[in-house]
Amino acid sequence: MMMHDEQTKITFFGTSGAVPEVGGDSPTFLINDKYLVDTGWSVIDNLRSRGHDPLQLEYLIFTHFHHDHYMSLPSLLFYYLMRGRPLEELKIIGPAEDLHLIVRRAIDFLHAERYGWANLSPVLIPLTPGEAYEEENFRLDTCSTAHPVQGLCYRFLDKKSGRMFSFTGDTAFHPPIIEHVRGSALLIHESALGPIAANPDKNDYMHSGAIDAAAIAEEAKVGKLLLLHGSAQIA
Repeated sequence: MMMHDEQTKITFFGTSGAVPEVGGDSPTFLINDKYLVDTGWSVIDNLRSRGHDPLQLEYLIFTHFHHDHYMSLPSLLFYYLMRGRPLEELKIIGPAEDLHLIVRRAIDFLHAERYGWANLSPVLIPLTPGEAYEEENFRLDTCSTAHPVQGLCYRFLDKKSGRMFSFTGDTAFHPPIIEHVRGSALLIHESALGPIAANPDKNDYMHSGAIDAAAIAEEAKVGKLLLLHGSAQIA
């Protein structure tokens, strides 16, 4: 599925739950053919089967570090190493609490010391909620999410098109997201629990429901709401 918003393009590879259906994947999508959000289970196959060269990625953006969102990171790094692209040419943005640990373990998983890769690493850009990252073509602003591990809700400004959209990653109903995503042309919000009512006093939930996401979108006055991370087993 593709969504075109002037010159801003979002290509979805996965929108399913933590254990996706056959042929699907957990949430992962590509922005403007160059910026990948999360890797899901099958990053290399997702990219190549849709005509995208993994070596053309410039940034990998992680919303958080639960397994279903970074499962295939080692295979992406291995592909780079096998194809001769320096890992240093890939930039990885993600929550500061876990970014260095997860990338280091992905490299160690490849027996890096055995093959002379131990000192190789992508450029890591750790962010804490409230921090921003900006380069020539885009700007990312962040706020916190409500999840058992540190997560980031991102607001993405495409400087080339002037369009802005936001994506949450996994989160329970979290009122601070409202102001952060306000006015976005599109909000990509998880909806793993199905239609439960929004309740700011029940942040013991790990995930949002469809009504929770709709409440955020309505209050923030976003242009469109797209739900993902729903389980195929939810009727």
